[in-house]
Amino acid sequence: MPKVISHALVLPDRDFNQWYQAAQAYIQKFERVAVIRSPRGFNLNRFRNITAVAAPAVWMSDNAVEHIRRVYPAVVRVDVVRATTPEELRSALAARVAANDRYGETINSGRHLDDRFVLDWPVSAAGSRIVQGFNSDLGDGKRLEGLMIAAPRGTQVKAGIGGVVATVIRQQTALGFGEYVQISTNFRGQAYLVTYAGLQNISVQAGANVSSVSAIGQSGGDAIRLVVQTPGRGLGGYQLPDVVDPTPLIYWEGLRLRSISGGLRIREKPGTQFNVLTTVFPIDFLEPMEQHGRTLLKIGQQDQWALVRAPNGIEAHAAAWLMTTLDMDDVLEVFPGVNPVGINLDVVHPLGKPRPERLGRMGWVRLPYNVSYNPDNNTYGNTDIEGAFRRYQPYIRQYAAAGYKVMLVLTHQTFGEGAGYVWPQMGDNDWRGYAARFGQVVGQVARQFAGQNLVHAYQIWNEQDAPHGAGSSVTLSPQNYAAILAESIRAIRGVDRSALILTGGHTGGPVAGPNYARATLAALPAGVAPDGIATHPYGRGVTVGVPYAIFGHIDEEIRNYGAIFPERPLWITEWGVLDRPDDNPADVTRYASEIINYVRARYAGKIATLLWYAWAQGMHNGYGLVGTNDQPRQPLYDQFTRG
Repeated sequence: MPKVISHALVLPDRDFNQWYQAAQAYIQKFERVAVIRSPRGFNLNRFRNITAVAAPAVWMSDNAVEHIRRVYPAVVRVDVVRATTPEELRSALAARVAANDRYGETINSGRHLDDRFVLDWPVSAAGSRIVQGFNSDLGDGKRLEGLMIAAPRGTQVKAGIGGVVATVIRQQTALGFGEYVQISTNFRGQAYLVTYAGLQNISVQAGANVSSVSAIGQSGGDAIRLVVQTPGRGLGGYQLPDVVDPTPLIYWEGLRLRSISGGLRIREKPGTQFNVLTTVFPIDFLEPMEQHGRTLLKIGQQDQWALVRAPNGIEAHAAAWLMTTLDMDDVLEVFPGVNPVGINLDVVHPLGKPRPERLGRMGWVRLPYNVSYNPDNNTYGNTDIEGAFRRYQPYIRQYAAAGYKVMLVLTHQTFGEGAGYVWPQMGDNDWRGYAARFGQVVGQVARQFAGQNLVHAYQIWNEQDAPHGAGSSVTLSPQNYAAILAESIRAIRGVDRSALILTGGHTGGPVAGPNYARATLAALPAGVAPDGIATHPYGRGVTVGVPYAIFGHIDEEIRNYGAIFPERPLWITEWGVLDRPDDNPADVTRYASEIINYVRARYAGKIATLLWYAWAQGMHNGYGLVGTNDQPRQPLYDQFTRG
């Protein structure tokens, strides 16, 4: 998934609600626009780009650019919208919406934009930092003319700025830089020459055009060297002429910090003698609140303190020598490049199989694989596996071809429904006999899809720990479920070694559910285990007590299930709002966005999927992204399809 630039819209404090309403069309049009009520008391260094409404008495001396550049030096772009009333703002933003132009770059020749020159961080390896700063003593009277950046051998190195490859050197020279690439660019009439040295496997040629995301080679050692020259304006006395300190130019979109020593105390001021305001742990990710180069120069250095923002919103100081770095864009996704947010579909339902392009930026689709039901004659008990394959395969293929990961749910509807089984009356021997037959069917299904990169995960059963009589599942004991799971794992792995195998989604809550899961694992034969645990945390949320979170905080569910396989991600294969079809979509959106944002921030890399139930209203009792008329229910639809 492409990165989305962090962006804040700063509105006046006075008559804020009127200004906010005036900006609604703009906020809904462009994704991830944070709305800030006045710059007073808020650290805008959190954001790369600021759209500043230049109304009277909002900014120092009524000058938004000067104010932001002086107080918030980490901000890259200042986008000024001049408006003295909410109606003027509405009109100005409407032009941007109509032009699909977030910053109005095509309007007014862009004269309202003030950008500073930045270099994107050239590596995204966790733990990367500045290991030697500008002007460091290299011995023999030499000073470092740039920065040394930690990058283990083989780490991909990217250009930090768009431009033209001016020089490619593939052998050692008198400079002692090893292999290096130089990129020339021009910003506001000033020429820049940026050198990336200490490389191997250089992948660009002199004269080529590159962008700030272009790979240029790999690190050839433990660190790479970054040097910036500004011909005619830089400093002398170094190996290269006209150099400038790159530290204030560095920007790492997605940079976060993490404790490496258990509980890390966040203090009121730099120093161990000052008050502790909060404590964070390695699972918590901290935002840097000063220029990224300054932060990266401090990380790993004894007695250095970094200004950070903790997950609870407290901004204060943390011991930089007890922290490391990571890139949120790398750790948010258990499967690199695949959005963990996805959707539950249903091929049998008239609205349950949307065209792939309607799914937008979601990453996963989950489908119950119903062999039992024959839609041609509306009967149950069908065992025609080939017929089911012909019915499902075209849809599965189109989703996979469009880049979505596909999960199939194999349950009593795959085999057993309508075949004479009376579930509540079955004893242990009956379940063992059923498990053997179920495993045979599972193996046949998996063989049909194996080796085609169509099915990426199989989920065995659904809500097996639900109370007896639950309408959406067939309940059974952990021991009997273990028999079904074991037969299924053996059958799938016998024909497909690449697809992941998951437990059914548990619905027993944070105590009974994990106990059921542990009992299941204990009953599995030696050497047989699923790849992941799945849960359905209905009735849980971030804001406890609202109608959609009546059972408590989602933390309880994630932590307790996550502790079963602590080294593996947890799979949330269903979540959403049940039995409230007429609720306001805006309320449901608020609930959904809270969970998505919270899980992304607090459990980055620990949640494999977050699959909403369901795509369409009328797919059982879930709140649909589209209504019974197949039309989007906004703004919920955009929350999921736009990322």
